Amino acid sequence: MTTGGISPEAQAAAVGLGVDVLERLHVGVWSVDRDGVSTYANRYLCELLRLRADEIVGHPLLEFWHPGDHHLVLDRLRRRREGQSDHYDARLRRKDGSTVHVRVQASPIGPTGEFGGAVAILTDLTDLTEAAADRDDALRAAETASLTKTRFLSWVRHELRTPLNTISGFAQLLEGSLDQPSQREMATSILSACAHVNSLVQDLLDYSKADADMLEPTLAPVSLRTVCSGATALVTGAARDLDVTLDTVVDDAYVMADERHLVQVMVNLLSNAVKYGGRGSTVRVRSEVTPTSVRVAISDEGPGIPPELQQRAFRPFERLENATTADGVGLGLSIADSLMRAMRGSLTLVSPPGQGATFTFELPVTEPARDDDTGTASPTDDAPRNQLVLYVEDEPLNASLVESIIGLLPGRSLHVEPTVAGGIEAALRLRPALVLLDLNLPDGSGFEVLTSIRADPAMAGVPVFILSADATEQATGRARELGADRFITKPFNLKEFVGLVEAST
Repeated sequence: MTTGGISPEAQAAAVGLGVDVLERLHVGVWSVDRDGVSTYANRYLCELLRLRADEIVGHPLLEFWHPGDHHLVLDRLRRRREGQSDHYDARLRRKDGSTVHVRVQASPIGPTGEFGGAVAILTDLTDLTEAAADRDDALRAAETASLTKTRFLSWVRHELRTPLNTISGFAQLLEGSLDQPSQREMATSILSACAHVNSLVQDLLDYSKADADMLEPTLAPVSLRTVCSGATALVTGAARDLDVTLDTVVDDAYVMADERHLVQVMVNLLSNAVKYGGRGSTVRVRSEVTPTSVRVAISDEGPGIPPELQQRAFRPFERLENATTADGVGLGLSIADSLMRAMRGSLTLVSPPGQGATFTFELPVTEPARDDDTGTASPTDDAPRNQLVLYVEDEPLNASLVESIIGLLPGRSLHVEPTVAGGIEAALRLRPALVLLDLNLPDGSGFEVLTSIRADPAMAGVPVFILSADATEQATGRARELGADRFITKPFNLKEFVGLVEAST
């Protein structure tokens, strides 16, 4: 085939290569003379530019490059005159205005010591460039989605838990003060609804951390009996409502785990067993200790899970056919599975047809931690105690709730400050017996108040409690680092909160 009236033989002679080789190559071959005028273009290059060879040969090099790359092409042509070879990426410009991304590998040609022109190999990068652009777009979209998710979760923590704390707190106050059983039942219903919504919020937050591989367990020797006792206590109410018996027999063993996370796993598994086991059934908890691990099996007497559905049980937001009447959004097992993997354990399911379901978790066995008896002694003096409580909180309803609670405690009084600056000034001026801190304040973070208090030797012994809906690992860890005595998550339990205040003032 002859392109544009210039024989392939004549074109090939310009670069000193056989015509068959050049015309069969799946890369562009382009040569120019010392002035940058095209002397040869092989078939592949013609196809890239959608031109005939005679529309390229004899024309200045810059005619075929994108204007934005002219300075680059001219600079590389200058290097050829200096005897340099190199490669670079640039854009060809077709007559219709479309562009072709290419990689250029070029060298000077001519007798030794003389510049006679240059030859280049051009590789089409258009598909790779577009794929990279798509990848960058996808990456930017993922980053935007991640930022949106982070903002949403922050909103969930603060904007949902904050009013929940107020509703739950006042409902608990009402429950203890109402005389008529029907009114107390209404308050109890409000508390149940608050607990359910808070549970859903916690499931969503836990799942988001598990989905992003952000779980950060603190592994230490944990008493299996202590964990089982704590988890059982949390589901006793639900079991009583359904007349379900909790039959727990576990060994006096220790496992390497994060105690809080392990309690959460057991609560999820026990709650499911109570819900799906059926009214009047029995939920059994049994343990087995081996030289290397501890297995704990939680079994119910429900209809079980069909074999074809068991793989779906651990998927997030998965609701199986027998779960249509149960509360929740289908995150409990997914979270439990993620927590177990984060603690280097495992969670498995066995459910023979019609014989209930048994979930078994396994963790490494270990020895109990040694007690170095490094605790500090409690004060024994009978000197009168300052009973002023400082609460740094900008949400009026939360402040009103705590004011109502403190008002029930003889001799205690509450002072509220809504800002970081006001909190620091009041703490140093009033020298309270206890400081309660919210984290999200209009002029900064409650951590700034905590830092200021801990920097004052005169307030070294003043207990500081963080009251916040932001119970993330980062927030609780930061609170420990700065010297907070407790991190109380909103919504909090009234009796527990009152007990802590009484013990500290």
